[in-house]
Amino acid sequence: LPNAMTQLHPLHQRILTQRQQRRGERRIPSVVPQPPETDPYGALMTSLEKDWVIKVQMMQLQSENPQRDDYYYQEYYRKLEQKPAQKGLLGKCKNEVPKLVTPYIQKVETYESVVRIPGSLGQVAVSTCYSPRRAIDAVHHIPLEQAVGNQRVQMLYQIEKMYLHLLDIEDTQRKLVLAPEEQHSHFCEKLAHEVGHIYQTLRIEECNNKEETKDEFLQILLVGKGKRLVARLLPHLSPGQAKQVLVTITKHLPFLIKKDLLDETLPVLYSPLGEVVEQLTFSEMVNVLQELTGLQPDSVKQSLTMIFGNKFAVSLLYLLLSHGERCLSSSMPLEPCIGDFEKWVDTVLLVARELSQVSKVNMVEPLYMPTNLLFLFCRYVDKETVNRLDVKME
Repeated sequence: LPNAMTQLHPLHQRILTQRQQRRGERRIPSVVPQPPETDPYGALMTSLEKDWVIKVQMMQLQSENPQRDDYYYQEYYRKLEQKPAQKGLLGKCKNEVPKLVTPYIQKVETYESVVRIPGSLGQVAVSTCYSPRRAIDAVHHIPLEQAVGNQRVQMLYQIEKMYLHLLDIEDTQRKLVLAPEEQHSHFCEKLAHEVGHIYQTLRIEECNNKEETKDEFLQILLVGKGKRLVARLLPHLSPGQAKQVLVTITKHLPFLIKKDLLDETLPVLYSPLGEVVEQLTFSEMVNVLQELTGLQPDSVKQSLTMIFGNKFAVSLLYLLLSHGERCLSSSMPLEPCIGDFEKWVDTVLLVARELSQVSKVNMVEPLYMPTNLLFLFCRYVDKETVNRLDVKME
């Protein structure tokens, strides 16, 4: 293989060379020369075709930052290099451990995705690590009237564009951590601008209860990749933006649950939303809890039945109740609004009553069971009800 295309660690290259030399030494020459064995499949591909396959495979390994993209490989051979140094086998004059030098690969600016091989019955199309989204780019080639009418294609393309913005945000975050202190303000401004741009693209604050099927943010959440996009974006949002995402998801939870029956990918949002819940004040927590238990305006019991039967919804309910218990148990001032305590007590009593009466067959196991829920219920319900709740939450 051409040296300019390899990404092998120097020690790895040395090991391979030594292994080939040992194999050559072990071969015992035969007294009677034997005719070389012919490979029946050796002539299936020409040398040009073999070179093209090798080139495609090697292009997948190209990296401008091997320490990040190929961390375990680099770290493994770095440790192998350290062993002789620690044992003193490198000599007394070599106190420094050999540094890893990886060949720099020039990024391919122009690449022909369709390869024409003489004598082949057609053309071969390939994608590289520099063009992994070419299939999505085909949206540009759809007639305008067809693309406008295809809402799902537009939404998938929008998700792809936002993923590119998200990768820029994560890259800026990494640079911020490594940058000297005098450059922090520059990267913070750049990060805030990038986060604000993608937040505006999501149009979270424009969600409409009446037309959920046409809302852009909700349509993004109907796709597994869209949920993962929002989950990765949440840690980068400001507290106010993250709380708005939490409120919006809570308001439209029945719609999201109905559309998530097959994929069941809503749980990917649990962990990042849990970080948002931890930042809620007591009043904000009560408002979100009211939204969650009042999802079905006609029947609160129906709302809780739906929540107890969905893994993500019941986990979110338990998380909010647990956070409320911690707020009441802590010494921090709550600063509640008028009527917050009454709403809180009514909601806890309502949840405890419905939870004690619902059949265990209609309940699902939550993603995480907080340890302080029983202490919460002990504040407001009798001992018999607490015992029934303990059995239900086992």
